[in-house]
Amino acid sequence: MSVKWLRTIGLMLLLLVLAGCNQSIDEQIANGLQITETVFAEEPEEHTEKIGDIKLYLPSNFKVEDSSDEYNIVISKGKESYILFINNREAQDSKLYYNLLKENETDKIIEESTYDKDGRFGFTAVLKTDDENEMELIVSSGGVKMTTISQAKHIENNLREMTKIVHSVKMK
Repeated sequence: MSVKWLRTIGLMLLLLVLAGCNQSIDEQIANGLQITETVFAEEPEEHTEKIGDIKLYLPSNFKVEDSSDEYNIVISKGKESYILFINNREAQDSKLYYNLLKENETDKIIEESTYDKDGRFGFTAVLKTDDENEMELIVSSGGVKMTTISQAKHIENNLREMTKIVHSVKMK
């Protein structure tokens, strides 16, 4: 076999391997929504942060950027920013944020999932943005909601981490 044929076969094999490694956006969303259901069903993570009367878990690569208002907290991971909204007047089974999402006709919901068990209601939603490589992610449980704009390739991981954070929030 000539060197040219070997290179061609090698290149084709490399392309097949790389194509198999990349998940489509639909797969990222489906896997992310499945993970959120699993995380909501588990025990919350141990608290690692305290902001006023709020206790929550933050993964090691996350940090609080602005907590001047303990009910609207800006959190970052590298260059990504997340906003954590906390409404301490809402019960764990509150559907306030979910109803607001559904009523807003300008939101372009791509996919959503709800969790309703043991007196706790939660939901996850993936919304379309103007940039086809980015999506808006929302994870909510009762009166706690977290949002971010995520690159498509990070949807699954961001939904996992956001759900762990939201699920862990405890208010006095």
